[in-house]
Amino acid sequence: MGAHITAPTKCLCGHLDLFSFTSPGMGGRRQDRLYASSTICGECSAHIRELVAPQAKGFYQMSLPQLAGHPRSVSWAQSLRLAHIRTLGPIMAHLKCSTDPVAVAALAVFEMLFKITDAQYWIAGRDHAFGAGHWVVSEIEHLMRKRDLAMHENSRSAYCYWKRVNPAVIDQAKQDAAVLLSSFALAPGKTTTPQPAQAKPSEAGTSVFL
Repeated sequence: MGAHITAPTKCLCGHLDLFSFTSPGMGGRRQDRLYASSTICGECSAHIRELVAPQAKGFYQMSLPQLAGHPRSVSWAQSLRLAHIRTLGPIMAHLKCSTDPVAVAALAVFEMLFKITDAQYWIAGRDHAFGAGHWVVSEIEHLMRKRDLAMHENSRSAYCYWKRVNPAVIDQAKQDAAVLLSSFALAPGKTTTPQPAQAKPSEAGTSVFL
């Protein structure tokens, strides 16, 4: 059995965070490091979850595409999609009013989701919480990565859906997010050292989040 190691690792967002490396063998450790370096740190994840917290009021206007599939499936999928819109619309309206570059990326993620026209996607994901912070974090990570990794594939991911069906939609989401992201100077991370109880950004880290 391999030793359990906890060590600071540079994350996708440019911050250092503590990760536990538990996979046995050198190959397992490489996979652990790859996973750690392709995800964002705890503080940035918390920031995203705060941005997409449920909102009581708000309306976000968007043009919804026609769903495709068997007529009975389409009818059901439309009602499921509408339920998600009622939940996520106020969050999207909140994000639209924010100048935070991460809010722009989160909004691009939701818009990418609602471009999906496959009725079966909505039916299969009828119990999925698309507004959950961990889902939005994962989708933003997909947009940030320079290359896709099989370890991050997810059947409920809008990014993974469009990667398979029409990558141009992903390109548009990246462009939508990049317009504001590129207008912000990247700020250096805080000059703190990560502690076991709570990971902190590194002094050398550069992040689009903080």
